[in-house]
Amino acid sequence: MLPARALPSAAAGNEDPDLAAADHRELIGQSFYVYTRVRTWVALGLAAAALVARHGLGLEAIDAGRLCTLALAVAVYNLVAWAFFRRFREPHERPAAAEAPPDATPPAQVVPWLLMAVTYGAVVLDFLALTATVWLVGGARSPFTALYVLHVIVSCILLSRRAALALTGIAYALLVGMVAAEWTGLATPPLPIGPVAGAEPLGGLHAFTLVFVHALLFWLSALLSLGLMRSLRHVEQRVRLANGELLRLSQQRKDFLLVAAHNLRAPLGAVTMMLENMHAGLAGETSARQRDWLERSLRRLGDLDEFMSGISLLASLESDIIRTQFTPVDLAPVVRRLVEDYADVAAAHHQELTLEIPERLPPVVGHERLLQEAVVNYLTNALKYTPDGGHVTLRLLHQPPLVRVEVQDDGPGIAAEDQPRLFQDFVRLAQGTDAPAIKGSGLGLSIVRRIALAHGGRTGVVSAPGRGSTFFLELPAHLE
Repeated sequence: MLPARALPSAAAGNEDPDLAAADHRELIGQSFYVYTRVRTWVALGLAAAALVARHGLGLEAIDAGRLCTLALAVAVYNLVAWAFFRRFREPHERPAAAEAPPDATPPAQVVPWLLMAVTYGAVVLDFLALTATVWLVGGARSPFTALYVLHVIVSCILLSRRAALALTGIAYALLVGMVAAEWTGLATPPLPIGPVAGAEPLGGLHAFTLVFVHALLFWLSALLSLGLMRSLRHVEQRVRLANGELLRLSQQRKDFLLVAAHNLRAPLGAVTMMLENMHAGLAGETSARQRDWLERSLRRLGDLDEFMSGISLLASLESDIIRTQFTPVDLAPVVRRLVEDYADVAAAHHQELTLEIPERLPPVVGHERLLQEAVVNYLTNALKYTPDGGHVTLRLLHQPPLVRVEVQDDGPGIAAEDQPRLFQDFVRLAQGTDAPAIKGSGLGLSIVRRIALAHGGRTGVVSAPGRGSTFFLELPAHLE
């Protein structure tokens, strides 16, 4: 089955045939890259089995010399095929562009006919090698004839319907030719007693039975496999189109967030400035009631400005451009600055704000402003939900291969059933009667989660009602 990948053109309802063909070639190359390594080991196993059967089990009819020569031939042409298919390795196995040889050809630029020629050539050589192996170990009566079916199924899974049927015909023709040669007396294969039931001449009825049964086995296997693959590829095509539509909707959502944030920030700033001027008396004297209304309005506008900032940050986190700005970041000075910045906030509520940092802490690779934003969200939440006189601890830990940021508070705690929803967009949990009334957009923890994902990390919380909470952020350490 071809890998389901998001195609931009699918958004319009049509799959890009060039890109789909490139995906198909990529899959064929990756699969045959693996199979060349497997077949090389099979060739070595064939040589070892021939030597053991001949000299260890005493099967004198086994021609170990020819089988070892055949195994060497299989290993040689598979090594050649491996060198060709090596450029189709899995992405995580491929060298980086800077490490790749200057003459290396990217998989997408391989000439299609050359790829298919090497692929079909390798498959045909496999069928010929299998036929030679079967002939040397009993011919048509060898139990190894069942391996033809395995090769047929692999061809049906990886190749087109026409190519798979053609290769099935070649396999069947090789088997029929082998049966005919033995039945007519043109050639007699070695008949090692044990692996083969008997050494008597092949009778006409036996020959007909072999040809008939293998015809049913080959063609039914091919038709069933092709039918299954046709259904899977049909499902895959629908997944491609669905992925393309999701990609289009995601892009529209991101564009809308950016446009909405941009268009609302300007009038929001203008209204805020005018109200601040009125509150300061620049438009004339205001009454106490009017000042109270202005203060309430400014607080609401401040909440709206914070919400728009969260929307803008969410939109930026969905952009791949952020990852191009990653650099090694030392979190120790970042959290020290934050503790200094929020010390007054904690002091206003008689809260104790402490910082714990180990002597040696490796940097992380990321965007310093985003990482600071994540810690700020944790820290401000802890200060909001910790009662007056409580204790908030911000600590950094090195837990190889991770750097862990923890913010521990003395807040009301969170029930286990509510914790899985904490980091979702626009989620605000119901507060208990003893909890402080805290307003917010429900985006803070969602932003922390997205920042963590963008940096290859994860978020979480350890909490229980009445026991406070410890929110953590784990990031891969940068090892130089």
